[in-house]
Amino acid sequence: MKKLDKFTTEGKVDTTKPHRVKEGTGADDQEYIDLMGYYKHVARHTMNRQEANEHLDKALKLGRDGDVSKNAKLAGAYI
Repeated sequence: MKKLDKFTTEGKVDTTKPHRVKEGTGADDQEYIDLMGYYKHVARHTMNRQEANEHLDKALKLGRDGDVSKNAKLAGAYI
């Protein structure tokens, strides 16, 4: 039987180390999705167009220049 203190630390992923990216995903996918989600939040809840547009511009620039997969762009469109 496992002890509780061993169980909680088992399977933790160290995010500080570089890791392999799954095939079909880009390195900047999560950042792109986060920016699009924050853009949606700001645009709907605070009604501050200038701040929302700044986040949208960052996300679109990342989509053009960064390593963002087509699946992440599709997910950002559905957000």
